[in-house]
Amino acid sequence: MWMVVLFDLPVKTKLDKYRYRRFHDFLTDDGFRMLQYSVYSRHCASREVSQAHAQRVRRATPPRGEVRVLRVTEAQFARMEIFRNSRRERSEPVPLQLEFW
Repeated sequence: MWMVVLFDLPVKTKLDKYRYRRFHDFLTDDGFRMLQYSVYSRHCASREVSQAHAQRVRRATPPRGEVRVLRVTEAQFARMEIFRNSRRERSEPVPLQLEFW
């Protein structure tokens, strides 16, 4: 299962920028990879693992702005069409490593 986090956070004040950076750092520290600006994804081995990550995202969400969590199957994620510089590319492969806690 793939988890996609999409967010739109304000960056008008120093405090907003600080909160944005903290949320961004949380995502990368939690294993998310940037697909596009403000769109991050990570592979989860099961629904239970994705629920645990969704809880962490919820706790890390800044008080202002919008954060969405989307969960899709591996087959759905693989069917994503990606065009970069007018050329089609393949979606990210499923990671080969297992996670140990």
